[in-house]
Amino acid sequence: MANKKNSTATNKKDSIKKQSMREKAHDGIDKMMDNAESVRDNSKERIATFKENASIAKEKVEGYIQENPKASVLIAAGVGAAAGAVTGAVIAASVRKKKETEV
Repeated sequence: MANKKNSTATNKKDSIKKQSMREKAHDGIDKMMDNAESVRDNSKERIATFKENASIAKEKVEGYIQENPKASVLIAAGVGAAAGAVTGAVIAASVRKKKETEV
């Protein structure tokens, strides 16, 4: 009889432990979901701010281009030449490195 009482008490303790573990797991999941929602909301706000700033920058650039078309063309040509020079240097370095590894 005492053995049966001990078994029942052990089963109750195990049941309480399982219940506690379930509650902790649910609490953890709830916290993760709250954090995910917070990150999502924060990301939406940052994206909206970025879009607004990009739109303002675009308007400023368009205004500058309209007010200074010759300078804009020269700037664009300079940027293109610089990008071309960098691209050429990277390709040349890559070709040189490939030849060195073949030898």
